[in-house]
Amino acid sequence: MLYLLSLIALAAVLAPGLTRLLGARTGWLLMLAPLAAFIWFVQQIPLIADGGAVMQSVSWIPALGINLSLRLDGLSLVFALLISGIGSLIVLYAAGYLEQHRQLGRFYAYLLLFMLAMLGLVLADDLILLFVFWELTSVASFLLIGFQHDKPEARRAALQALLITGGGGLALLAGLLLLGGVAQTWQISSLDAAQVQGHALFP
Repeated sequence: MLYLLSLIALAAVLAPGLTRLLGARTGWLLMLAPLAAFIWFVQQIPLIADGGAVMQSVSWIPALGINLSLRLDGLSLVFALLISGIGSLIVLYAAGYLEQHRQLGRFYAYLLLFMLAMLGLVLADDLILLFVFWELTSVASFLLIGFQHDKPEARRAALQALLITGGGGLALLAGLLLLGGVAQTWQISSLDAAQVQGHALFP
C-alpha cells in the first residue's frame, strides 16, 4: 500500500512538468496512478470479504513508538475504491474540461495530492499518521478550492475552508492524543474499546 501512495505522490510531483510536455493528454498518463491503486484494491475484495485484512507497517518515529502503519479492512476498502475509482475518472474529466487552462498541470498536482491524502486517511492504522493525512487533506482542499486564485471569491472560500478544517484538526489532535494516552497505544487496530470506556477520562 505504501507503494501505491508513493506512486500517486510521484504522479503529483511530475504532473506540472509532464503537462508542459504533453498538454491535456497528460491526464491519460497521470490517471494510471490512481487506476493502478483501484485495480489493486479490487483484487483485495475476496480476502477482505472473507474477514481478512491487509496490514503494512514501517518504523517512523521509533522513540515515540509511532509507525507508518496502514491497514485495509472492509470499511477502508469501500472508501479506497471510491477515492481511487472516482479519482481516476476526475483526472480524465479534467483533461477535457480544463484542456485550455494554462495551469492545468498545477490542478493535476493538487488533485493527486488530495487523492493521496484521502487514501492515507482511510488506510492509516496509526493515530498520529491519521492526523498527518487529515492535515494534508486540509492543505490540498485549500489549494483546490483556491485554484482560481485570481478570483476574490475563490480566495475567500479557500481561506474559510482552511480555517474550518484547521480548527477541526486541532480538536482532532487533542482527541487522538487523549485516546492514545488512555489506550497506551497509537495503533488504531489495537485499541481496546472496553479499556477506553472504563478509563476515568472517558467522559
